[in-house]
Amino acid sequence: MYKIPTLGSMKRLITLFFLVLIAQFAVAQLTYQQVWVDYDSAWTYQNLQIIPIRFKGQGNIGFYRQMLPNQYITLAEGMKTGKVKVKEFVAKGDADVHILSVENNSNKTILINSGELLEGGKQDRVIGETKLIPPGKAEQYVTVYCIEERRWSKKPKAFFHSGNMDMDLRKTLDLSQKQAEIWKAIVQSLNDQKIKSSTTQYLQLDRDIGKADSAYKKYFNTQLARTDSAFAGFVAISGNRILGTEIFVTPTLFNNAWESMLASFVRSSITKGGVPSVDVKTMQIFMDALLENETSQKKALAQYGKAYKFENLVIGLIAYGF
Repeated sequence: MYKIPTLGSMKRLITLFFLVLIAQFAVAQLTYQQVWVDYDSAWTYQNLQIIPIRFKGQGNIGFYRQMLPNQYITLAEGMKTGKVKVKEFVAKGDADVHILSVENNSNKTILINSGELLEGGKQDRVIGETKLIPPGKAEQYVTVYCIEERRWSKKPKAFFHSGNMDMDLRKTLDLSQKQAEIWKAIVQSLNDQKIKSSTTQYLQLDRDIGKADSAYKKYFNTQLARTDSAFAGFVAISGNRILGTEIFVTPTLFNNAWESMLASFVRSSITKGGVPSVDVKTMQIFMDALLENETSQKKALAQYGKAYKFENLVIGLIAYGF
């Protein structure tokens, strides 16, 4: 005799169905099955060249529209408008150097990116992970690292969004996840630029590049505005180096991450770059290792990159070059 499913059993079946779908897409959402690298359409300005990564048709975009939030706000925009509050996280009577609390009072989800710089608090910090923070009154927490070794104020200042870390230091941040390595890299960068800092402050590296930074961003933002293509990400080249690549599973996520991504590319190009001179074959070797298939991608990310996840679903990835 056929038994009519109860409401509870139907809900369990639906949940199981989506868990199976997530398991199927949990690793290989971003391979050559879904995206391709458009080497013939590179954009170049002074020391920076970026190559588009485009979706093949709709890729898995329809699936992700069902599984992910559909409206986003950047951390920079949210903090500027006052809709997103970032504060010190206090535990055992004092702030925790490696955790900040984030209150998202907007009606959109924040895509927060590793490498985003926060000036103020008890000392300056850099975001140490890429994650989605949904709207709501409840505090969320984000991993951070110190980028100002010798300041720990008794009274915290308000936090301000101060741009993005360059790709070279972001590589150290993402791949080591060690405070000592981040400090070491900042000291080396300050020494390279002959900058003296009483607090070993990373943000002092930015003081003299504002004009050039604006010119780069204006050029690439103009290029982006001229096309109606749906991008997944870009590969960045400066001098004889591949700076890296950042890719997302939907155009909406890419669009939200674009300013942060571009800022990291630009900073490395200005401070440590040169006229782009990497040949296409070298780029293909780098991208093939990352996008050829699930097995090669796992190996590549274990060596020089990482995947971004939301509820066990990979939503993007970053890989650093050589």
